Amino acid sequence: MSEKISNELKKIVLWRLDTIPPNFKLSIGNEGTFTKEELRQHVQKEDQIGVAFAKMQLNFMKALASGEFSKTLAE
Repeated sequence: MSEKISNELKKIVLWRLDTIPPNFKLSIGNEGTFTKEELRQHVQKEDQIGVAFAKMQLNFMKALASGEFSKTLAE
């Protein structure tokens, strides 16, 4: 059984996808390169790619909230 994305996280991730430029592309390991719309579809399906992208976004938000991201930029 595959992992699921909580409704709250799914809403946030889909919202974040709405805020990025339309020509955005992201490479995810050896899975390939995905457009903004392809990522949206994967998140909505909650498939392996969607779950991986949601986890990346959650880790990024945690780094922002903890100040870890700002510390890294300052170095």
